[in-house]
Amino acid sequence: MIEKKFQHVYDLFKAKFYDSICKSDPNLTVNEAFSLEIIYMLKEPTILEYASYMGISQPNATYKIRQLMEKGYLKKEVSLKDKRAFKLQVTDQFMALYRKNDQYIAMVMDMVKKAFDEQKVQLLEEMLTYVGEKLEVLEDENIDRYNK
Repeated sequence: MIEKKFQHVYDLFKAKFYDSICKSDPNLTVNEAFSLEIIYMLKEPTILEYASYMGISQPNATYKIRQLMEKGYLKKEVSLKDKRAFKLQVTDQFMALYRKNDQYIAMVMDMVKKAFDEQKVQLLEEMLTYVGEKLEVLEDENIDRYNK
């Protein structure tokens, strides 16, 4: 039961996030928004790391990256570790779109604070902190696998 409730809330957040991004820039597709979110999550991956994570070929990844660079959402910087490689970085233009989701989250949290007493809100915060910490460990392990 709790799994279905969580999945429903997660789906609503995802749908709102991609809807918000794509409405802000009609030239940005959902697939491109997803790619940018993955690049942001991977914390400046190389093209090969991005391709590996996405399960796509390096030429396909290069094509997608070029499109995102042309739209101003992504840039490449020479890697300090390996001068032959480039690190992918999302731009301020992407971050401006990405941060629009913060307004939606704030609205949802305001609804929660109005609907529940302080004790329940605090309990939700503790649960979210716990889940977030556990997911970060899993996330770091998964990302480390692709960064090696």
